[in-house]
Amino acid sequence: MEITWSSEQLFFDGDEYFESLLRDIDEARSSITVEMYIFNDDLLGKKVAAHLITAHQRGVRVQILVDGIGSWGFFERLFGVFQKRGVEVKVYNPLPFYHPHFEKVRGLRKLSVIGARLWRLNRRNHRKIIIIDEHILYTGSFNLTAEHTRLHFEPSWKDMGVRVTGDHVRFGVLNFLKLWRTRDFYRYRRQQRSHLTANWRSSPLRLNQTIIRRRFFYTDFLQRIGEARNRIWLMTPYFIPKRRLIRVLVRAAERGVDVRLLISQRTDVKFFAWLQYFYYGYLIKKGVKVYQYTASVLHAKNYIIDDFMTIGSTNLNHRSFIHDLEIDLAIVNDDNKAIIAAHFLESTQTQQTVTLEDLRKRPLKDRFLARLFFLFKYWF
Repeated sequence: MEITWSSEQLFFDGDEYFESLLRDIDEARSSITVEMYIFNDDLLGKKVAAHLITAHQRGVRVQILVDGIGSWGFFERLFGVFQKRGVEVKVYNPLPFYHPHFEKVRGLRKLSVIGARLWRLNRRNHRKIIIIDEHILYTGSFNLTAEHTRLHFEPSWKDMGVRVTGDHVRFGVLNFLKLWRTRDFYRYRRQQRSHLTANWRSSPLRLNQTIIRRRFFYTDFLQRIGEARNRIWLMTPYFIPKRRLIRVLVRAAERGVDVRLLISQRTDVKFFAWLQYFYYGYLIKKGVKVYQYTASVLHAKNYIIDDFMTIGSTNLNHRSFIHDLEIDLAIVNDDNKAIIAAHFLESTQTQQTVTLEDLRKRPLKDRFLARLFFLFKYWF
C-alpha cells in the first residue's frame, strides 16, 4: 500500500527548517518526541530547549532521546535543565564511565554496566526525528546544533530536511517507543492498530531498527541501483561504502546509467578527508562522475535512483549500514521529486569536479593515510 502524506514540505536551509519546527513546537497540544544524535548546548540547542520546556509547562508531554556519544555536550548543562523542569530525557547507549546516574551504581552491578556499555559502544543512534502531536514529523540531516544555521561562526552546513503530516506519522511514534520503553511500544501498537495500515517494508519511513531491517533496506538499495536505467545521483558527506556497493555503481555506469557522487570536500571528521579518496580513482575510470562540494561542509544525505528519492540520516559508510540506527524518508510528492533533482544538478554544476589528474597531484602523505585508514573502514 502506497502511503501519501497530508503534506510534504522540503527544506534546504537550516534557518527555515528550525523556524518552522519552533512554530510547530509552540502550537503543540499533546506530545512532542525528540530522537536526536546531536543535541548541543549552543545557541540553537538552548533556543530549542527553551521552546520544549515552555511546551512542557503548558501540559504537553515532551520525551527526549539523545545519543550517548553524539550528544556529549548535552550533559554539561542541558540535561540538568530539562531534569529540573521535569522533562523526560533518556540516553541511548551511554558511555561506560560518563553518565549522570553512573555514580549511583555499586559493586558488581557497576562492572556489569561498564561491560555492557563497552560491548555496545560502537552502536549509535544517528537519527534526527522530531514528532509533534503524532501528526507532524520532521527528519533529515539536521541535528540540534548551530552548525546548520546562521548562528554558526562559519558558513552554515549544507543540509536537507523534510516535514510531513498525516496519520502515518504514528508509525514514527511507534518506532520511537520501541527505544523508549518496551511496554509503551506494545500498548501503543494495540491502540493504533487500525491506523498503522502499512508494515515497515512498505512504509516511506525507512527505519533500520533490527538486523533484519538493516539487511532488507541495504539489499533494497543495492537492488534499486542494480535495476536503475537513467540516473543514480548520490549526495553524501561520508563515502566509505562496502565493496558490494562499489561494484553495483560501476556496473550501472558501464551500462550507460548517469552515475554521480556529490561528496563534501570539507568535513567535520578529519580522517574522512583522506579515507574517502580511496575509491575515487577506480570509480572515475569506470565512468562515475565525482564532485566535491566546497562552499561549506556538506552534511545532507540525499539519494536519487531513477524516480526513487530519499532524504534522511544514512551515510554511505559502514557505520550507517552495519552499526547505527538511521532513518530515511522516501519522497512521495512528484513536485518535490522534481525540486530535489533540480537541487542536485545545481549543486554539482557549481562545485568542483574530481579528475584523475587531480588525484595524481595529491601528496604522497595523503595517499598513504588513505590506505592506512582504509584498514579500519569497518568502524567508520
